[in-house]
Amino acid sequence: MSGEELFRLTHSKLETFRRCRKQYWFAYVSGLPWPRPEETPAGIVGTGVHRAMARLCETGDPGDGAAELDVYLRMPEHAAAGPGTAWWELAFAAYGRGVEAHRSILSEARWAELDSWAPAKRLGITVQSKADRVDRLGPGRWQVIDWKTGRFDLDEVVDRQLDLAHVIVRVVRQLPREATVRAVAWNLRTGEQRVRELTREDAARTMDYLGRMAAVMRAESEFLATPGVHCGFCAWRSRCEAAAQLEQEGLDVLAEEAEELSAPDDFAIEWD
Repeated sequence: MSGEELFRLTHSKLETFRRCRKQYWFAYVSGLPWPRPEETPAGIVGTGVHRAMARLCETGDPGDGAAELDVYLRMPEHAAAGPGTAWWELAFAAYGRGVEAHRSILSEARWAELDSWAPAKRLGITVQSKADRVDRLGPGRWQVIDWKTGRFDLDEVVDRQLDLAHVIVRVVRQLPREATVRAVAWNLRTGEQRVRELTREDAARTMDYLGRMAAVMRAESEFLATPGVHCGFCAWRSRCEAAAQLEQEGLDVLAEEAEELSAPDDFAIEWD
């Protein structure tokens, strides 16, 4: 792969390709400027709690995180989740569980918002990922956490996200071969944890998989749309003919054909 530009991979890029290749084309191939994403109360809460958890990790003082969350939610543009709303209450309840989570973690050292990339020239790719929190628990024992604030998460998507974070932490922190990493998706809204115990061999298999996925993505040329429920959350929806057609026609075309096929003349039966 010498002299060839490395293909950049992120969790979002991979999931977009899996979800809808037309959306992938809009976001990563077309060169069009990205639409400004619509801010929702849930998104505001998620961002605010993540910022608060980063402050808490940095200093260990719950007051620092609470102050950050308070100021963020009081910004005029975040009024949908501001003081007096149910979203405000939800945000501080989630942060409260985050403080409990922080106090339960006994580590030698910790880092917040570890965001980095690592090239794999033999595979022709460079992988970028972010870990909300990384802890060195002891000799040869590490933990990486991705904080969640949604009502639910798809397990397979979360697993893939944790695998990428594991790869980056292992490379950036130059973990020894024998080191193990506990990768956790910790939902501060529900209190649920999804845990993956990962080794260097797991990281190697993840990289092998990413190399094959990159080859598939680079070879794609049709970029067919897969319209569905996710269209409602797609920033490119207004430019996508497939989404508009699905919304307008739905299954009516097939329903019309079904009516034609079931017409009496088509299934006429003569009885003696």
